[in-house]
Amino acid sequence: MVGYNNVTAQQTLRYSCHRDAIDYGEEKCQSLSGAVLESFVVERLLQAVSPASLELSLAATLDIQRERKQLDDHWQQRRTRSSYEVEQARRQYAAVDPDHRLVARELERRWDESLRADEQLQVDYARFTRDCPTQLSSFEREQILALATDLPSLWHANSTTPEDRQTIARLLLEQVTVTVEGNTDRIEVELRWAGGFVSRHTLTRPVQTYEQLSNYDELVARVEKLHGESKTLSEIAATLNAEGFHPPKRTTEFTKGMLSRFLRERGVRSGPLPRSVTCEQHRATDEWWLADLASELEMPIATLHRWQRVGWVTSRKVSAAGGRWAIYAGTDELDRLRRLRDCPRGWPQPYPTELTTPEPKKDDPKNDGQQQR
Repeated sequence: MVGYNNVTAQQTLRYSCHRDAIDYGEEKCQSLSGAVLESFVVERLLQAVSPASLELSLAATLDIQRERKQLDDHWQQRRTRSSYEVEQARRQYAAVDPDHRLVARELERRWDESLRADEQLQVDYARFTRDCPTQLSSFEREQILALATDLPSLWHANSTTPEDRQTIARLLLEQVTVTVEGNTDRIEVELRWAGGFVSRHTLTRPVQTYEQLSNYDELVARVEKLHGESKTLSEIAATLNAEGFHPPKRTTEFTKGMLSRFLRERGVRSGPLPRSVTCEQHRATDEWWLADLASELEMPIATLHRWQRVGWVTSRKVSAAGGRWAIYAGTDELDRLRRLRDCPRGWPQPYPTELTTPEPKKDDPKNDGQQQR
């Protein structure tokens, strides 16, 4: 099933499999962003019609023509034998004594069967002639190679409509089969080309969390090893990028900031904190530093920071601690925040009001002179 999201100014394409959900009421099977798959298929299509690829294909037609000549000779032998059997059946029927009605009826049946068999053979031969490749002239070869040079620019031209691109794709591709490996970023793609050739490929798709990465365990082990060797965050990022690791979502490379958040979310400090930040006297009862609360809730710091900005938590900026945000989260608030974290994404239905309304807290002497929110 193909779907388009018009929430943003630009349409986004998404492919989803809902067969089990429609037929059996089960969960949605698999889903992925259409941009990843579409760009890959287009790349393979243009590669298939590149001049180098077409030169190889045109050279291969010589072998195909020799094979077709052998097949055609076999068909001609079958047609000759079929014509002989029809003519023999006709002569036998014409020579029978009309008084021998049973014999005449049997010979007439055989003649009729041979005629029908010969007719079907002619139909099959016509199909074979139509489907098999024919010899290309020099002019036709030059036209094909010229088209290969112009096709990429023609494909990307503003005047080319999506319908035109679909027509070109369907001439070259018979079927595209996509399998998402569980809830990970790995995608297995099978391209079945016109003519029967099948190519198989492995892609990666954008995912929401690090845990969805197919090499998550390997990534964590590598980061921990590099961090244990006292490498700086910049050095760790450069090493991961060089070794082919990638973060989730649509970011292609690790940065120092990403690794800092990555380590904090897993309870690992990337460096010593100032005394003013670690001092407990700056926090009131049941208050958490934003990063510590995100770690407790096992959620991204950026998400909790967004909740703080839109007022879904009770928070205050602590000037004495470098302007860090202290968030109130008692036992009931922790339960509410966990339920909000586990709630399905708000679009198109909004989050329940009871989950986005923070519990007010009483004033605390430590809050004097601090910015409240």
